[in-house]
Amino acid sequence: MVMDHEIIIFTPIFAILIGFIVFTILKKRKRSPKSIYKLIDDLEKKYIY
Repeated sequence: MVMDHEIIIFTPIFAILIGFIVFTILKKRKRSPKSIYKLIDDLEKKYIY
């Protein structure tokens, strides 16, 4: 029964920690639409033309 008590305490902590890590990674990789269009345009020029 002690195991159930530990799971109840630690599961929300791990969930918050994983959510925070994912949020920080997504925030770092966030790009504006303008930069995405420029990147696509540059790739088209490099590989298609």
